[in-house]
Amino acid sequence: MHLIVASREDEASMSIAGRLLETVDFSEYGDLEGIKVSGDYLFSYIDIKHLYLENFHELFGNIRDRVEDIIFLSRHSSKADIKSLTVHPTGNFNGALLGGREKKLSVSDPGKMTSTLRAMNEFYKGTTFSVTFEATHHGPLLDIPNFFIEIGTTEQQWTDMDALDTVIHSIMEPNGMAYPAFVGAGGGHYMPKVTRYAIENEVDVGHMISKHSLEGITESMLQQSVEKTPDCKGFILDRKGVKSEPKQLILNMADQLGLEIITV
Repeated sequence: MHLIVASREDEASMSIAGRLLETVDFSEYGDLEGIKVSGDYLFSYIDIKHLYLENFHELFGNIRDRVEDIIFLSRHSSKADIKSLTVHPTGNFNGALLGGREKKLSVSDPGKMTSTLRAMNEFYKGTTFSVTFEATHHGPLLDIPNFFIEIGTTEQQWTDMDALDTVIHSIMEPNGMAYPAFVGAGGGHYMPKVTRYAIENEVDVGHMISKHSLEGITESMLQQSVEKTPDCKGFILDRKGVKSEPKQLILNMADQLGLEIITV
């Protein structure tokens, strides 16, 4: 089952959750306090920011064996005030300023996350928001496939009905089949070329490494991005968004592991 998690410490998360419970028929899940169910989806609030949900097994031990993946409802922050609907995996390629652990990646969720991106792109008809991936960043660190779905960037956007309904529709009615999974590499934080390629082609994307995170990246971190992208088939490489040294590391790893390289 898919577990949807909303944080009471996040205004956007609460806004999305409120709209979700208004529009989707959730009911109590047996005698499990605080857990609601609708079809293949479970829902729960948490009292802390989801970035710091390191005690998942303690909080959700009673349903852990039933949870296939976790979808975190969240705000999106942008210093440039970029209004966006985003999805992204969790983990840290460098430091751990916002949850998780330094140089540790969670298990990503390529199929569900990428189908959710496609559904948002198809469902949203407005012009206010950009629909996009974000590169892997921040916590929590989890051994269960998970991703964040976010609305950015201010209270005005967090209550925008088109944005709320797009997010909810895309979670509950993802668009597409499961396709071969890849690690995205190169480009800016919003991974524009990787985003466009995933929307237009039969691929799913797990972890994504921006050009900033590729600076000084080690072979072990590249390998971790592959290992934490379930059934990874290779890399989608932004040809202009990767410097020569990390690009060679990626090509070497692909050769060693028999992985495919898709250049965009």
